Amino acid sequence: MKNRNIGVKLHQLASFSKFFTASSDYNEDNIRAFIPGCSLTDYSPEIVMKTYKYLSDNLVGTGIILKCCAAPSKISGDKENFKSYYSQLQEEIEKMKVKEVITACQTCYKTIKENSPDIKVKSVWESINDIGIPESADKRYKDLNIVFALHDPCPIRKENIIHESVRDVLKKMGINIEEFNNTRERTLCCGGKLSIKNKEKALNHMRKRAYEAESDYILTYCESCVRSMKTAGKKSVHILDLIFNDNINLDFNQQNINSLKKWINRYKCKTCIEQLKK
Repeated sequence: MKNRNIGVKLHQLASFSKFFTASSDYNEDNIRAFIPGCSLTDYSPEIVMKTYKYLSDNLVGTGIILKCCAAPSKISGDKENFKSYYSQLQEEIEKMKVKEVITACQTCYKTIKENSPDIKVKSVWESINDIGIPESADKRYKDLNIVFALHDPCPIRKENIIHESVRDVLKKMGINIEEFNNTRERTLCCGGKLSIKNKEKALNHMRKRAYEAESDYILTYCESCVRSMKTAGKKSVHILDLIFNDNINLDFNQQNINSLKKWINRYKCKTCIEQLKK
């Protein structure tokens, strides 16, 4: 447990350092900010930036903030550091002068909603459903002979609008899905958060959740959940991958990304955001 707590502390220290954080310009035209979250940025800065471009092209006044929501500190029980780190995200939101944030991470959604009551929090799935999916994704997978089991991330169990938005987007894309026995407000945790405290129990939970589904293919909208389902032995993919990754492996067998690559990806995303200011 002590070693895992040290790992969380190091993760948070790096996550809030200037090397891995960034935001677009502060100006009076900002209406909202897109917050992609850590896990999606770890996986693919390209998907983060394509998602941001799609939002900013269709929603005037959309900026971007690359910063952790400090949930790892909260989950590990470190209330003092959670308060300190979260205040840094709150300060960034205030500097951007935005009244709304759009999150790609469901843990970010819940954390910000619970700790910043003056800010409207919206899921990227609500926004994409409202805007409409990109033309390139319209019925893109209608001939794909795969039925995906759709896993709802546990932080948004009570957010029916997100559940419906995700399913509307998938329908527009022509993707066939089946529901888990425990879905929407009854969804089960993927086990990822549990790994902060007990990796063995986490792995057992991952397997239990993954094999509740009949399909070998699991679709979800949380990159941490994607990793959990893959760790359990299933093929899994993030929905944003299906929308914005032009070179996706249709076997949906993502390559595992080691810790070094994750931090490289974060730095790459940070530099992409900084270039927006030039």
